[in-house]
Amino acid sequence: MELNNLVAITGDGEGILGKVLYYSLSSILVNRERLAEICEELSFPYSPSRRAGLGDAFRNATGDIYDRKTIKGVFGTETFKIYCRDNKSEKGITSRELVKETLDANTNTYKKLANITYSKSDGISFGDLVYDTHVDPLEYCNEAVRLFELYQVSAGRKQIETLLQNFVDSLNSAKLLSHGKMFFVPREHMYRLDDFELLVQQIEEANQLQNAFRYPLDANSMYVVDDAKQREKMAAAFYNSVKREIAEYTERANHFIQSESQSPAILERWALKIQGLSVKKREYEAVLQRELSDLDNELTSLGYLADELSIRARGLHLRRAA
Repeated sequence: MELNNLVAITGDGEGILGKVLYYSLSSILVNRERLAEICEELSFPYSPSRRAGLGDAFRNATGDIYDRKTIKGVFGTETFKIYCRDNKSEKGITSRELVKETLDANTNTYKKLANITYSKSDGISFGDLVYDTHVDPLEYCNEAVRLFELYQVSAGRKQIETLLQNFVDSLNSAKLLSHGKMFFVPREHMYRLDDFELLVQQIEEANQLQNAFRYPLDANSMYVVDDAKQREKMAAAFYNSVKREIAEYTERANHFIQSESQSPAILERWALKIQGLSVKKREYEAVLQRELSDLDNELTSLGYLADELSIRARGLHLRRAA
């Protein structure tokens, strides 16, 4: 997708296909209660995730430890990185070591600065600190402890990414890039992008993960003019996006059928998701002023799977009622 083919204008209504949305993701840590407040203020549904497991909190906290320093010394300029890497662990104890990696044109050198460990009985602890002229290992160990506490009450990147993707999916968007967060949003839903951009802004403001090397979360959108060239491009985006969804939904539906899932709620939810693809197709046909029939056979086959999921869900409800 070439951005110079998109036309930015200052209004909506006639002559507009919709908007292109772009947003970026980065390391992020937001208190779950604050995140719930932000979503409530924007009337966006949010289900708080369960409290993070302590083992996961430890791995995430030590994984976020990163620094890069460049100094000028007697023998010239030195550049090194500070981070945590896996260490040999014992039963019931997870261990990571804080290292200083000095970059060299030939071979990088490594210096162990400290051990950071976690166990169910003792929690997080650190030791074996080594003196270094340029790095205070205690600073990074204390930061790991701080992050460990935060991760237990906060939502991290994975939860934030799921929240934002659910919002974008609710806009009947079509993915424009195989990699990256760029989507086309039809004009019927583009008015909600103001809320999305505000959501991203407020999440970034609530971030508790301070790191000089992280990029802030950001979101932006631009109008797409209604002309033959752009209709052709957005039709191609629709086909590529729906192909991926058809493949995913087919795999999931077959899994539920073959495994004889006993959850009617899951079966009904996926049946509705599948049926939503036909609604999405009709919406894009209206916006793009053309029939999008190339995937009709695949959608019809997928519809049969949706019917099977609905039948199984009704059967489960009847058996439980009986």
